[in-house]
Amino acid sequence: MEFTYKDYVLDDFQIKAIAEIENGHSLVLSAPTGSGKTLVAEYLIDKVLQGNKRIIYTSPIKALSNQKYRDFSALYGDKVGILTGDVVINRDAQALIVTTEVYRNMAIEDPDAIKDVSYVVFDEIHYLGDIERGTVWEESIIFSPKTVRFLALSATIPNYQELANWIESVIQHQVKAIHSAKRAVPLSFMFYHNKRLMTFKDLKRSAGRNADKAASKLKRTKFEEHRHFEIIKQLRNKDALPLLYFVFSRALADKLAKITSERLCLTTPEEQEIIERMADECIEKYDLAGFDTAQSIKKELLRGVGRHHAGLLPQLKELIEILFAKRIIKVLFVTETFAVGVNMPARSVAYDALKKFDGRSFRQMTSLEFTQISGRAGRRGIDKVGNVIVPYLPFDTELKELQKLVYGDIEPLMSRFDLSFNSVLNLYAGHKNEEVRTILKKNFAQFQANKALPPLGAKIAKIRSDMENVQHRCTEKENDFEEFIKFHRKKEQRLDTLNKQLDNVRFGLKRNADPKEREKVYKEFDAKAAKIREEENSYICGRCKSKKRCISNAFQHSKLERKLEHWQTQFESQEELHLPIYEEKLRILRRLGYIDDKGLLPRGEIASKIHSQEIAVTELYFEGYFHEATIHELNALCLALTFEYRRRGPQNGQENSSRRKNALPPKIRSAAGFIKSLGRRHSFINPLETVLTGVIIAWSEGADFETITEMTDVPEGDLIRAFRQVIDMLRQIREAIYDKDPILRDKIGDALLCINRDIVLATELRD
Repeated sequence: MEFTYKDYVLDDFQIKAIAEIENGHSLVLSAPTGSGKTLVAEYLIDKVLQGNKRIIYTSPIKALSNQKYRDFSALYGDKVGILTGDVVINRDAQALIVTTEVYRNMAIEDPDAIKDVSYVVFDEIHYLGDIERGTVWEESIIFSPKTVRFLALSATIPNYQELANWIESVIQHQVKAIHSAKRAVPLSFMFYHNKRLMTFKDLKRSAGRNADKAASKLKRTKFEEHRHFEIIKQLRNKDALPLLYFVFSRALADKLAKITSERLCLTTPEEQEIIERMADECIEKYDLAGFDTAQSIKKELLRGVGRHHAGLLPQLKELIEILFAKRIIKVLFVTETFAVGVNMPARSVAYDALKKFDGRSFRQMTSLEFTQISGRAGRRGIDKVGNVIVPYLPFDTELKELQKLVYGDIEPLMSRFDLSFNSVLNLYAGHKNEEVRTILKKNFAQFQANKALPPLGAKIAKIRSDMENVQHRCTEKENDFEEFIKFHRKKEQRLDTLNKQLDNVRFGLKRNADPKEREKVYKEFDAKAAKIREEENSYICGRCKSKKRCISNAFQHSKLERKLEHWQTQFESQEELHLPIYEEKLRILRRLGYIDDKGLLPRGEIASKIHSQEIAVTELYFEGYFHEATIHELNALCLALTFEYRRRGPQNGQENSSRRKNALPPKIRSAAGFIKSLGRRHSFINPLETVLTGVIIAWSEGADFETITEMTDVPEGDLIRAFRQVIDMLRQIREAIYDKDPILRDKIGDALLCINRDIVLATELRD
């Protein structure tokens, strides 16, 4: 029998997932990219919106949050809102889309705001293993109200059951784990070598036994640098376009899109007409005619070639996404953020290389990263197979490494739990010492560190399952079981006492031969027992034929509760990994004057509301820098706190780190010196990044966007993102000082108006 939802025939894993939702369980759902996990989330949202409870949908990046907001708004209208720090729309909506950071902050700082939330959806839960942001996911789960249920969605991870067991240990109700390895569209892996696409078997034969050793001496040739031409041509001949071509460099995506569009035309005249009309509408709507990037992208699109990365203007990215969804773009050069931020599969996926720069050094892709990206190949209902093209680059990857990456097991999800100063302050302010110790023992790192935890988690899960099996379930219209079972326990005690008394009397009556006296005593006891039975019949459940079974189940449930309490205590008594880190950060905060024995001091109260660079922001505030700065300098200070400059190499023999180097305003220069001196004493305080000071001050004072892009080499998309991070930081500071400092609060409002305008304001839901 087939089950359908929204005209989709449901797969087995979707049917099982929906059944668990109907049973009121939390759920970890692990399935390949593009298999239909989101459909389960849509079912859950439908279900919650039919009642009076709320649901929160979290995602790892703002672009994905914005996409989900657009998608769900189209379905549910004003029942949907979004809250991402720099974007706030209908924040009290029944279905609220947020970034995971925002949900974590709500759970820790304002739990009343989520007390009526019945479910939280964690999209891309495998971000829990992200080295920089994974802690956010763990804290979101740990600090959630116990009444909340979770739907955690993930691409394929091998230890999904371990993750479910850990979540269950934290939230103390059943968490089901459902896994599916079946893809809606199967993948076919082909390997590029010597200008040909081939199977791995053919690759091993072609590469030869000594290929890896000889390859270490090879240098990149012109052909190897432009291998994408051959890949595109051969896929076009196989009718295997459109193609997502993944690179790990924005500059390379730009370069490959440019040279490909110059040499290949992949569109028909009819398609070119559509592209030209839509591109012109976008350029006119957002006043982009003066931007070289917009004009060059239009030329590339007309040839059926596109590029997509975070350095592009969000408005241009949206145009590219729309054209790709219409199947007009045939080749799209993308960075790996496309695999997370945009749900747009293609017939084929190709890799330019298999090594990436992680901010410190070049490293091999992980199997999870490879699986996530490869999963974009194959469109459900359109393609019979998804093609994944993997290059064999002997100077980068040996055959054994290549085989392990493509066909080997995926690495298990590992905890990256760390404690920020913000987390420490909120723990210290909101919990007693023993409560903090309990919370610190609940993280996934602790769960994984102790070998006893997984079997203990399984034992606890089994007990909970057994408890559910004996949970009281009455088929009658009415019952008074809770009151009856209380009476029954007392009844058993009273009858036990009567029987003991009767035994004593019987022993005494053996010496008394008077049968009348004996009969009188027995009647008295019978009367007392009859009165107890009469009292029992006054209860609905006392007269029920099924009462013995229900009583037996209730006693079993109580017994299991005691066992659960015992094993839960064992579980919570394991080694405390993060307590020393917590105590060390408390010592630092005490020395800095953020806390005392009674709780948070004024500095601590401010820092507890700031979610990045909290110490630097707080010190600048108490030194008066925000108060003394103009509104334009205030914007510049917030940019210097949040911006991470991507250093670029020289172009045409000249350094391009800044096209216009102006002297810093005295207030900004003084603040940078102040933070630098703090950084010398405390390594966790980062220096201010002032490279865009002139740019943001010009924008804040009213310059148009085209003008400020001429002042810097920073790509337009990065500028937009940087300004939106400033908006987020300004709002955090305003919230932290709202009732304490009305003058600065009003100044921040003015600063926000200066920066959140024109193309920056138009970007709110595009990113």
